[in-house]
Amino acid sequence: MFLEPTSGDESPVPFTLPFLPTGDASANDFAQGRPTYRQETLRHILLGDYGAITDAISQLVALGYSDRIAWSDPIPSGRSGEYVAVMTRRRGMRS
Repeated sequence: MFLEPTSGDESPVPFTLPFLPTGDASANDFAQGRPTYRQETLRHILLGDYGAITDAISQLVALGYSDRIAWSDPIPSGRSGEYVAVMTRRRGMRS
């Protein structure tokens, strides 16, 4: 199943996957032709009456922009009668 190395064979080059940099990719990565990836984040925040928030979420779902499950449950904001709901969308970008 596995091949035994013979004398004179060089060690195989390990397989590497594209990496996710923690910061900005260095110019060396671009010069080497290695792909770099980063994520864009978009956060939608609905703030208002409970009914208005649930209606807005329903409209965004009907338009196909989001799934209902992607939204947090409306929670009180601390102001009288005001609620907040959040949805975060992420997409990978290759640079």
